[in-house]
Amino acid sequence: MFDANMSTNDSLIPSDQPNNSRIQRRQFVLATLSLGFAGSFFGEPQRAFADQGTQYRLNDSMPTFRKVRATLDVEGKVRVNPDGKKVREFPMSLSGQYEYDERLMPKPLLKRTIRYYSKAHTKTQASGQPGEAGIDPVKKLIVNDFTGGPQAVIFCPEFSLTREELELVTIPGNSLATSLLLPNDPVTIGQTWEVLDAGLVGVLNLDAISKNEVTGKLTKVEGQVATIELDGKVAGAVGGVATDVELRGKINFDLEANTITWFAAQISEERSIGHAHPGFTIKAVVRTQMEPIDEVAKLSDSAIAQLNLEPDMGQQMLLFDGREIGCRFMHPRDWHAMGETGKATVFRLIREGELLAQCNISRMTNLKAGEQTTLEGFQANVSSALGERLGQVMDAAERVTSEGLRELRITAVGTAEKLPITWVYYLMSDDTGRRYSLVFTYETTLTEKVAEADRTFTSGFSMLELEGPKAAQVKEEPEVKTATRRVKLEG
Repeated sequence: MFDANMSTNDSLIPSDQPNNSRIQRRQFVLATLSLGFAGSFFGEPQRAFADQGTQYRLNDSMPTFRKVRATLDVEGKVRVNPDGKKVREFPMSLSGQYEYDERLMPKPLLKRTIRYYSKAHTKTQASGQPGEAGIDPVKKLIVNDFTGGPQAVIFCPEFSLTREELELVTIPGNSLATSLLLPNDPVTIGQTWEVLDAGLVGVLNLDAISKNEVTGKLTKVEGQVATIELDGKVAGAVGGVATDVELRGKINFDLEANTITWFAAQISEERSIGHAHPGFTIKAVVRTQMEPIDEVAKLSDSAIAQLNLEPDMGQQMLLFDGREIGCRFMHPRDWHAMGETGKATVFRLIREGELLAQCNISRMTNLKAGEQTTLEGFQANVSSALGERLGQVMDAAERVTSEGLRELRITAVGTAEKLPITWVYYLMSDDTGRRYSLVFTYETTLTEKVAEADRTFTSGFSMLELEGPKAAQVKEEPEVKTATRRVKLEG
């Protein structure tokens, strides 16, 4: 997979390469998009060295406008344990092509870019099943924000991204983070330096680093091009899950333009299985080319003047567009879909690797048009479903939502497997008789952390038009497993 003789003139465009549920396959494949790779490579002949004693200051000034082209090739195995017991492995491969114009926002920011994508496309093979993903034509304008720290916040200022779309554009070798791989002080040819954690977090799309052994080295200067090599290992975490990365990379730095023009890396990564994403063992190659360009009309002052470019909570909300189950809603990024069928879908609330809550969404059998379940009848159904586990019903309420749906909400507490549990039941219905059940379950000791997460999750719930036969209510609910105990979540 890796070519030890790749040069800065290598083509950026690779040759074309050729169910589980949609969400499950996305977890197998798109988890690898957040791996961490950067963008010519190793083993080039040493030619026309500059004076060995000359010092070079490699501070990336980054042009206001530039064109970025990147390719990504990944091969490896994905590991899952859906039953919490036996770990299963699936082969996977991915090839991606990306191209966008990028504008660096002026001082005092210099930590935010706006991109306009002309291409973002992947082809995948997961357990023998092919797949493709591309960017929605109306979501080509993407903000890449580092103002909050070394981790990028990526969002579309005009439309909400889905989880799949977010992961599609969160590619390794972030163009703003690569500058942090450079040395802070002037260096001579052959001199090494310790690469900063902040640079590796941004380039490798990690949440945290516990051990960093990556060094950079200025290997040669030829004409106006300084060549830098990166080598070493990183131990870190993504979503609270441990990951080990071995990195070998190369950077070309244009001394005249004072900016990075090429970034490539080969990566080996071993990531553990998490509550929301599979584990994997992969090898990957990324190549990224960055070229200064003139002002781009779609990124001009007038084009972006009315856009909200701040990464606030509203901008970071994700869209779940459940075409199979027939519902749509917005949700914070710490809610993760675990699977979707025509009858049900499951979400988990995960923060910093801690599993806090689960939501089971079920499409129920329809009532006749105009019929509705009463709040008293819904409470009786909840009490019957919980049986001996029910301690008491804390509150029961009904309202009409902003989407025009009738919402019944009941909060109950009790015990399951000797643990204190809180259940929050929702029944959403419309005048045609369509109904959905949403059941939030969490340990009562986590109430303060979960807070009003269920209300935020359900606030924009809406129903979609469905085709085909109506599905019956799902009777069995899956289990949630924590590191120390197993809690059966039932509705």
